[in-house]
Amino acid sequence: MARSRTAFITGVSTGIGAGLAEELLKCGWNVTGLSRREPEWTVTGGGILTFQTVDVSDLNALSDRITKLLNSTPTIDLAVLNAGVEGVFGDLEDATLNDLKSTMDINVWSNKLILDAMFRDGRSVRQVVTVSSGASVSGNRGWSGYSISKSALNMLTKLYAAERSETHFCALAPGVVDTPIQDRLLARDYDPRYETIETLRRKRGTDEMPGPREAARRLLAVFEKLPQVVPSGDFADIRNLPPH
Repeated sequence: MARSRTAFITGVSTGIGAGLAEELLKCGWNVTGLSRREPEWTVTGGGILTFQTVDVSDLNALSDRITKLLNSTPTIDLAVLNAGVEGVFGDLEDATLNDLKSTMDINVWSNKLILDAMFRDGRSVRQVVTVSSGASVSGNRGWSGYSISKSALNMLTKLYAAERSETHFCALAPGVVDTPIQDRLLARDYDPRYETIETLRRKRGTDEMPGPREAARRLLAVFEKLPQVVPSGDFADIRNLPPH
């Protein structure tokens, strides 16, 4: 009997992480997931969900929590490091170091601890996708600590790829997805300094800003092709990849 494929996903309670977990479970994958809150969606399909509430901002406890969560998972076919925060939107000169540090802790350093725990004990990991953003390379005004943290995540991914040649790594920008982050960003009043907010406002409700389930379906089709089209460790934007 063939082994069920296994996925490890962070941030599965809402948004992209929830969409990916739901789609993979429907396809018969076994999914190990974590998030700060319990998922509100219902498991369907032939896969098994193993879930644990984990706050990735608690860096002191994170390694032990991940080690225990993955204790009975000798092989991971796909790991998606998706949990993250948008941080405080606004000009960088107005950002406090405490806010920037908090964003970096969650978007970068938690992923370092997760990766270390994931590879511990000789576990086989075939593919790692870190969820990056176009903001990691665009430098658009207002994205502040989020841009800095995602840019650092790109390099973190590249460095681990150099150390782990047996695993394919990619820092992937998933495009614009209609998640709760959009609710917070688009609730802002118009400000001519931040034109990217107006761009998001125009895209909402169109095919350029799919919901989490549709985005997950698109992403899973891309994940399968990434090892053939993107060198391990590179940053890629789903919007710029060849048609899949």
